[in-house]
Amino acid sequence: MSLFGSLYLGDSGIRTSQSALHTVAHNLTNLNTPGYVRQQVANTDTVYTHGGYSVRGWQQQVGTGSKYAECRHVRDEYLDKAYREEYGRSSYYEISYSAILQIEDIIGELDGAAFKESVWGTTGLWASMQELSKDPNNTVNMSMLVSKAATFIENASAVYNSLKEYQNNLNTQIKDSVKEINSIGKRIFELNKEIMRVEIGGVEHANDLRDERDQLLDMLSGYGNITYYESDNTMVTVNFNGSSFVNEACVFEMELATDKDTGFVTPYWKQNLTYKRDANGNTVPDYESAQVFNLKEEISTASKTDVGSLRALLLARGDHVADYTDLEVGACTDLKLDKLGIRADQYDENDGLKYYKDNVSKSIVMNMQAEFDNIVHAIATKINEVLAENCDPKTKYLCNPDGSPMQMFQKSNSPAYEKVTLSSGEAEMLKAQGVKLYQIYNDDEELVPNVYWRYVEEDANQPNTLYNCENMKINQTLLQSPSLLKFTGDENSVDYNIGKKFVDAFANAGIYLNPYATDISSFEKCYQDLIAQTTSSGYVFGQLYDLEQLALEQADNERQTVIGVSSDEELEHMIMYQNAYNAASRYINVINSMLDTLLGMCA
Repeated sequence: MSLFGSLYLGDSGIRTSQSALHTVAHNLTNLNTPGYVRQQVANTDTVYTHGGYSVRGWQQQVGTGSKYAECRHVRDEYLDKAYREEYGRSSYYEISYSAILQIEDIIGELDGAAFKESVWGTTGLWASMQELSKDPNNTVNMSMLVSKAATFIENASAVYNSLKEYQNNLNTQIKDSVKEINSIGKRIFELNKEIMRVEIGGVEHANDLRDERDQLLDMLSGYGNITYYESDNTMVTVNFNGSSFVNEACVFEMELATDKDTGFVTPYWKQNLTYKRDANGNTVPDYESAQVFNLKEEISTASKTDVGSLRALLLARGDHVADYTDLEVGACTDLKLDKLGIRADQYDENDGLKYYKDNVSKSIVMNMQAEFDNIVHAIATKINEVLAENCDPKTKYLCNPDGSPMQMFQKSNSPAYEKVTLSSGEAEMLKAQGVKLYQIYNDDEELVPNVYWRYVEEDANQPNTLYNCENMKINQTLLQSPSLLKFTGDENSVDYNIGKKFVDAFANAGIYLNPYATDISSFEKCYQDLIAQTTSSGYVFGQLYDLEQLALEQADNERQTVIGVSSDEELEHMIMYQNAYNAASRYINVINSMLDTLLGMCA
């Protein structure tokens, strides 16, 4: 090789070292940039010139320098997959745990006073009943009973409304999550095209664009279970929870179906949407067939149903505002029939259990709403029942001026009793069926024949007939004039039995916490079980979340050993390439000096 040709060797060394130094500088600049993956230089030799043959017959070759072969994008697909799976699972348990903590805050404290204190505290409803049993005719005790009953229903409604507000907050988070997922999908699709334009020639590598795309895949994995594949043309196709989300041609955006009654949204895939006939024969969308998640699936790590914050949000929120009727497995409602997909004549208690298992128990918020409302409903109806059982329409004892039984707790949107006209035979038949009828007397205590006050039974299909947290209020007349209770019997004698009946009914009445409960519990024990159940669930979710955080941290640490930028390592590379650059410069100087000498000799 000539001396002039030797200059190219030094030039190639300088160029190669300079490019490598640029890569090192790029790595150090992005040392703390989220999602950045370190880039690694690969150098290679250029073509060789062939000379003669050695005495052994080997062909002689002379190198012509080095070149910058490629800038590698250092990643490990297995570690990426492991990290994204752990990130999705950690996100699921983070949402579930935060939901439990929020519910604990709502139930535990309300405006500085625990709900339990308003019922079983030393100055609560239960204490007022005990004081009443000692002196039922004491106006102070009457006032205390009505006042504590008003505080009880006020606090109960506040807790229930707080649970509803939290449901709406979760609903908003679901909307925001779907919006963000669609935004991520669109950007991945755009990056696919940009990366392909850069790399299609097989010369350049769009490493920074790939970093952004990989970071988006990391973010997407936090919302749900994803699978992805990079084709030979550099395009990445993504599936979200088993359905196509991003392919080479388009992005299948998630859509939201909004419930007209609750306003709750449910994500679905428009490309999977089918249609069906409703009860009126109209063609309507079958959103259930296209839902992103099957929320009836059992939650397990093996089936990967505990992955993603979006599923956790949907499960925590539930699909409607629950009340005590959701726990009554024997009650056949339109809602239950719709969810179960059966007719009324096919319904039995096993279907009620299945409905509770699939549609209520899986939701942290709905389960709390139903169980809490069940306790409030039982307390309120038991107090009303004591008043109704001891009223005397003839003397108007514990009755309203119109002769209907007095109530402590009233329905907000419908009357408790309706006036009906019945023959004696009809009245006896209805009483035999358990219908509550009360005869009506005029002001002279004379019986009004064939006219009765009939108790309007609660109907789960008509929410305005229910004694639940949403449809119940204190009797305002009693609140203004508690002395109307007048616990005095015949000849103005004090009715000491009424106070005892309140105490006995409250202490001995029992309910089931939920359909899976095996024992009947008192009101107080049932509430304690409710709190214990919430605390236990919080502990379990907290433990799982902590474990997932450790697993995620471990997966991230392992991945960072491959993709992370080490300042110490990069500084070593910088020194190495600087030395290589200097060596190439000195080599050129030596060749240049030799050429000057030779040219001087020739001159």
